Amino acid sequence: MVASQTGRDSYQALDDNQAGRTSPGRMVGTSLIGLLALVTAFAAGRSSASQVHRVGSATAAAAFEEAPIKPVELWEPQLSPAFHEEPIAKNTVRRFDAYLMQMAAFADPQTKLANVEQWLAPDFEYETVGFPTSRTPAGWCVSGEEQEFRTTFNMSVFSQMLFFGSDDMATTTSYGNVFWKEPLFGVPAPKKWVYFRVTDFYSARKTSPTRGQLYYNFMMIDFADLLRRVGHPVLPKATLPEGLVLTSEANDGVPAPLSVVAREQDCTAARKLSLAALQEDWAGSGPAETKAWASDMIFYGPGGIGTARGTEQYHKHVLEPFRAAFADRQVETKIFGCEGNYCGAFGELRGRHVGTWLGLKASGKPVAIRFAFHWHVTDGRVKEGWAIFDVPGLFQQVGLDFFAIAAETPMQI
Repeated sequence: MVASQTGRDSYQALDDNQAGRTSPGRMVGTSLIGLLALVTAFAAGRSSASQVHRVGSATAAAAFEEAPIKPVELWEPQLSPAFHEEPIAKNTVRRFDAYLMQMAAFADPQTKLANVEQWLAPDFEYETVGFPTSRTPAGWCVSGEEQEFRTTFNMSVFSQMLFFGSDDMATTTSYGNVFWKEPLFGVPAPKKWVYFRVTDFYSARKTSPTRGQLYYNFMMIDFADLLRRVGHPVLPKATLPEGLVLTSEANDGVPAPLSVVAREQDCTAARKLSLAALQEDWAGSGPAETKAWASDMIFYGPGGIGTARGTEQYHKHVLEPFRAAFADRQVETKIFGCEGNYCGAFGELRGRHVGTWLGLKASGKPVAIRFAFHWHVTDGRVKEGWAIFDVPGLFQQVGLDFFAIAAETPMQI
C-alpha cells in the first residue's frame, strides 16, 4: 500500500497510525531446547514476529531448565599454524565461524548450543537489522537470528573479503551466496540462489592469555542491494554502478589482511587516516574535504549509492547528497579498531533530516543511521573504503516500513 501511494522514487513519512509494522573434544552437558516457537513465529510473518519471539524465548528458556542433561562432544577447529598468533578477538571469531560454516548445519540444538558457548560469553548480545535481537547464546542460537536465517536461506556459502581485529574487537565484510527458500519479513521468496553483502562487528574479552569470548556482535546485510537484485527495489536507482564489491587491491591475503602480514604494516598511520576520513567525510557542518583519501580511491557503497572511483565521484555522488540531506551531523562510534593497514568502525551517523536522501524526502526529524565502515590505507592515504548503512532502520525512524514497501513493489525483472 505504501509503495502504491507514494511511488518508489520518493517516500513521505506515514502518520503515527500508519507507521509500523570436526576433531573430537571434551564432553559437557547442556539442555535440550525445542524449536516449535521458532516455526510458529516464522509462519506467522514479520508483523507478529516480535510477540511470538518473546513467547518463543520464554518457551526455550523453560525447556532449557527442565530438559535432562546429556553429554555433548565439543568441536575444535584445526587451524593453520599461521593463525596461532592472531589477535585474540580475531582468532575467537575464526574458530566460531569455522564451526558455523563446517558443523552447525548438521548439529542438533543441544550440540550446537554447547559448541557456540565455547566462543560466546554468557552475556552475549546480538544486534542486527530486521532479525530479532538476542541477549544470550541460547537466545541467538535456538530462538533468534541464527535459526530464522537458516530457515529462510536453507543453503548458504560465505566468502570473506576483509577480516581483521585486535584483542578486544574484530570485524568482517563478506558476501553470501544463499538459496532463498522462505519469505523474509513479508517479502516473497524467489526460491533461487541470490547474492548479498554482509558485515559483522564484534567485541571480545580475554578468558585466558590466548583465548577469548565474544560478548557483542552487530550484523548487517545490505538489504537495499539484495532486494534490488531479486526484483523488489525500494530505493531509486543509484547514479553510480551498483552490485560489484571486491576485496582489497593488495597481496595481503583473502580475506585481508593475514595477521602475519599485517604486523609488518603501519597500524598507527592507518588509524589516524581512517579516523580522519570518518570525521571529515560524515560529521561537521562544512563541506567534506576528503583530505585523507588517495585521488584514485575506490569506495564500495551500499545499494542505492554504488561504487565511487576517484575523489570527484565520491564527493559528488556520495558525500554531497548525504551532507545536503542531514544537518547538525555527528558521528557516534561504538566499535573502532585496526590491524595493519586496515581499520573498521561501527556506530551511528546522527543528524536532522532536512533534505532528500535515497528517495526519502525531508522529514525534519532527528535520526540515527547505523553504519559499518572499513578502510584500507596505503602510501599515506586511504585507498579503498567499504560501507553499509541501516537503511531499513532509517525508514522506520521516519514512519515507513522498508520491507513492507519491498513486498508491495511489483516484481521488476
